[in-house]
Amino acid sequence: MELDELAEGYEDWYRTDRGKYVGENEYKCLKRHIGECEGKKIIELGCGTGYFLRRFAVRAEEVVGFDITEKMLKSGKELAEAEGIEIEFIKGDVTKKLPFPDNYFDIVYSNSMIEFIDEDKIEEVSKEMWRILKKSGKLVIGVLNKESTWAYKRKAESLEKESIFSEGKFYTWEELESLLSKYGDVEMESTLFVPPYFKKAEDFRWFKPLEDEFKTRFPKRGALLVGSVEKKEDFDG
Repeated sequence: MELDELAEGYEDWYRTDRGKYVGENEYKCLKRHIGECEGKKIIELGCGTGYFLRRFAVRAEEVVGFDITEKMLKSGKELAEAEGIEIEFIKGDVTKKLPFPDNYFDIVYSNSMIEFIDEDKIEEVSKEMWRILKKSGKLVIGVLNKESTWAYKRKAESLEKESIFSEGKFYTWEELESLLSKYGDVEMESTLFVPPYFKKAEDFRWFKPLEDEFKTRFPKRGALLVGSVEKKEDFDG
């Protein structure tokens, strides 16, 4: 499936009851790792339409959305302008050398991006993300969890009908932690424990109080895994 095919309805999904619930849970999890954005330089790689980036961008000094998909970027630019948010959207391939200097951004993050990159290129992609990160900056990566009920549902559905998930590699907690651990101490968590077949607002309202309980009992089984590493001042790599 071509990514451009997803652009038209991408933001619409986040306006559904399910999309609102998923988006808010993922945003809060990413926010815990990204931290305060005021006065900082931020880049999201694989930004799509910038759904999360627009929220992080409000008080940031400089914000860049980087993606390979022309229609996603076009939609993202229009949405940001409509909200009066300044974001520079740049088309590019994350598997190539990124067009930014060393030690430039305070925050470098991606969410549901590396799952769709060839496995033999992941190492170089993570090195480039690290290269453009400032000392004392944060590298944050969110991935779809291979060991969640959402992954089982998505993979089963992709066997019957082609979808973006037909081409993706979901990650385990240990795989994401291993990818990031070469750069320093990794902070990990997962989020979104709601059953994937829920669709109605009342279902999500009923389950919301249970999210924390499930997270305590099954910390590695949320639909989204997020890992982060701070670039220490004395890091030589």
